[in-house]
Amino acid sequence: IDSRRTQVEILKEEISRTEKRIIEKTKNEIAASEILLELQNKINQKNTETNKTQKILNLKQSNSINSTQLPKNRIKHDNLESIKSLEELLTAIKEFKGCDLRKTAKNLVFADGNAKSKVMLIGEAPGADEDRLGKPFVGQSGKLLDKMLSFISLNRSKIYITNIVPWRPPGNRQPKPDEISMYLPFVKKHIEIIAPKIIVLLGSVATKSILNVSEGITKLRGRWHDYKMKDRDRPINIIPTFHPAYLLRSPGQKEKVWEDLRKIEKKYKSIVETE
Repeated sequence: IDSRRTQVEILKEEISRTEKRIIEKTKNEIAASEILLELQNKINQKNTETNKTQKILNLKQSNSINSTQLPKNRIKHDNLESIKSLEELLTAIKEFKGCDLRKTAKNLVFADGNAKSKVMLIGEAPGADEDRLGKPFVGQSGKLLDKMLSFISLNRSKIYITNIVPWRPPGNRQPKPDEISMYLPFVKKHIEIIAPKIIVLLGSVATKSILNVSEGITKLRGRWHDYKMKDRDRPINIIPTFHPAYLLRSPGQKEKVWEDLRKIEKKYKSIVETE
């Protein structure tokens, strides 16, 4: 019996020691797991910080790339300050590579009429006929414009005409905002060189671009606006009206344009008489 008790006690002690080893091993494994988990969290945190840093570096690099690419356009615009003649302006527009419209158009459409005129007309963009001939307003809308001008004793020899965009957009679509913004500095330089007393904006695109407004042509037409130009005491008189192409589609609006033409005629005569 004593021998059996001794064996039982030995067995119990062995079981106790085994339980302790298991418990200790489990504790060590848990501790190791916690250490590994902590290390993994640190690694994840480090990776997150690295990714953020890389994104910042990529953004800076992207901005750096953009800043080195954009000056090609900006340099052209910056050089506009030194341009004093229409010939120099035409050369600058020809050399400007910032807009893809030149790749699909046939001819650059610069301007037409009398460069010494007191009246400057600004349209939207060339159409198919204008693109083919390289002159603004030579198609059906141009013929209508000539007829409109004749009502107030004006013609191409007495006015000067150009467009916001000098290249024809594919399919005669409207110029996109980025295309307009690329050529707007050239248009403003164009105005500066011609220095007209009156500017007639033909259509919504020209009106919104020059006046920098969001209102539609229907609300703005027939009203006089001021266009302030640096180094010039008096602002230029600007009046928007419907584009001739719109009148071809909506002949019922011709009466409103007639009202606009009468206002232009009155303003023109008052300017001529005071000079």
